[in-house]
Amino acid sequence: MVALAFDIGTTSSAVSYTYLYPGDYARANVVTKWPGQPESVGSSKIPTLLAYRNGQCKAVGAEALEHVDDSYYDVAKWFKLHLHPPSMKRSSQPPPYGGLSGDSSFEIPPLPPSVTIEQVYADFMRYLMANVERSFEQSIPNGAAIWKRLRDIMVVVLTTPNGWDFTQQAVLREAAVKAGLVSEEKAYDLLEFVTEGEASVHYVLAYSRSKTWLAVDTLFAVIDAGGSTVDSTLYDCKLIEPKVVLEEACESECIQAGGVFVDRAAEAMFKQKLTGTKYGEDDYITGMMEAFESRTKRLFDGEVTSYAVNFGTTRDNDRPNGIIKGKLSLTKTEIGSTFEDVIKRIMDSCLGLLQGRKVKYILLVGGFGESAYLRKKLTELFESQSAVVVTVEEQTKKAAAEGAVIWYIKQSVAARIARTTFGMELTPVFDPEDWKHRERRLLAFMDVDGSLTIPDGFGVLIRKGTRMESDFSVQKEFHRISQSLPDLLQVVEYTIFVYDGDEVPWWITDIKGKRLPQLRDLCKLKADMSNLQGSLQPHKGPQGPYYMADFTVSIRLGGTKLEARLQWEEDGILREGPITIIPGNLT
Repeated sequence: MVALAFDIGTTSSAVSYTYLYPGDYARANVVTKWPGQPESVGSSKIPTLLAYRNGQCKAVGAEALEHVDDSYYDVAKWFKLHLHPPSMKRSSQPPPYGGLSGDSSFEIPPLPPSVTIEQVYADFMRYLMANVERSFEQSIPNGAAIWKRLRDIMVVVLTTPNGWDFTQQAVLREAAVKAGLVSEEKAYDLLEFVTEGEASVHYVLAYSRSKTWLAVDTLFAVIDAGGSTVDSTLYDCKLIEPKVVLEEACESECIQAGGVFVDRAAEAMFKQKLTGTKYGEDDYITGMMEAFESRTKRLFDGEVTSYAVNFGTTRDNDRPNGIIKGKLSLTKTEIGSTFEDVIKRIMDSCLGLLQGRKVKYILLVGGFGESAYLRKKLTELFESQSAVVVTVEEQTKKAAAEGAVIWYIKQSVAARIARTTFGMELTPVFDPEDWKHRERRLLAFMDVDGSLTIPDGFGVLIRKGTRMESDFSVQKEFHRISQSLPDLLQVVEYTIFVYDGDEVPWWITDIKGKRLPQLRDLCKLKADMSNLQGSLQPHKGPQGPYYMADFTVSIRLGGTKLEARLQWEEDGILREGPITIIPGNLT
């Protein structure tokens, strides 16, 4: 069989694959030949860019770079930011990556006109698929025939930030179907998701001589510093033979802080420094940003007193502003200021994760993890706690892409900790002894069975911090009543909510009926109740006869897929029926 892994990052992306067959050992292959990039570079990374003209994708990856400043094209850049859930965008402090206007919000580059986020991902996936096919056919003996024979049953693994949930997965699944990676009928069987952090763990274990440091009961952290997010996860090693078994020791951290925020801070610094000069114009700033992103940001370690940003020609001179022969001179203080807020957020997140825990090793991975300055600051931070920072010196590779294939080969599933609270709407029976019920007395209503009930209750499915194994599932009992039998046997929808706060709410609305701000829709469960007809009998109520349907919604949330079933009892026999899952909105 063939398994592919796509790691679509904010600024760069990569693909790996494996061909598994009897008699050979499993290995991960990385695509290193991409259109528009010299083969001598040998890098697995390509720019996450797409150039559009009138809503049609015309160039992708390195070939889209030449259209960045072309007014005839609309370039999709940093589009991954559009998928980040509200919980990752909220903070107790205003984001510091503001523009010169004083606006403290971080501006996400807009998508090209008339192009949806699903379409951008579909176009990018289609491009990745075409190139991995070419690489497979060139690298594997008889590759073309093997690809053709196994094409319809290939498994595709997609990496996602820790902070993403089933809502974002639904967008990627739709894009994968639209791109032709998998068919709609086989999407749930052939499409897998793994967090970037977990994929990176397997990459580091494969390439960092893990036998020299990993042992049973070793507590270690993984900091995956990417383009737009930094995922921090704490793992406890439970077993190393015959295979590595890991468990999340606590809820993981996922914050919106990465390399692109350093870039935005640098852009604001350039504009402020050169305002009023011709070098403060957009064309020059763009050139400076390209040089800063590709070289200065990566080399900066806070040691050298001055740095040069090579952006122009020998005719570009403005000595009063530090520009000599196309080079802008910057002090280490100026460059350090572009890192300051991002690194503070990363360090605060890490300290919060590790608080009160004795961690032996810190695994630093991700594109921004290659920053010499970030490595230095984290090493200084953790030295005082006797923790060792472990890195893999493979900067031409993208750890999550290769690690995702290794994860699939090993069929490893680590126990995870729920980052948020999941729940469903309930209508509890009024309890006069409960003050939470008494304050909503005016909202209560008499149901057809004579009970006094309150609307908008929050029924907990999974509490934040719950450990979820790969086969983790929960059941919630429901009953629906109606004086009309046909009303009970129609198709009904139940919403699964996600609550991003630390406490568990009692209600989904405040006393005035307004939805709680930290509550969002994860998905809707759509169930056909007609199969319950054989289990329903009439009851007597104060308003006349009525029917009651007792059933259980069984939900599996432990793996990378959300699955749900409807269960009920009929003549002493447990029956089951399917539930359709309708993804919620991104906002």
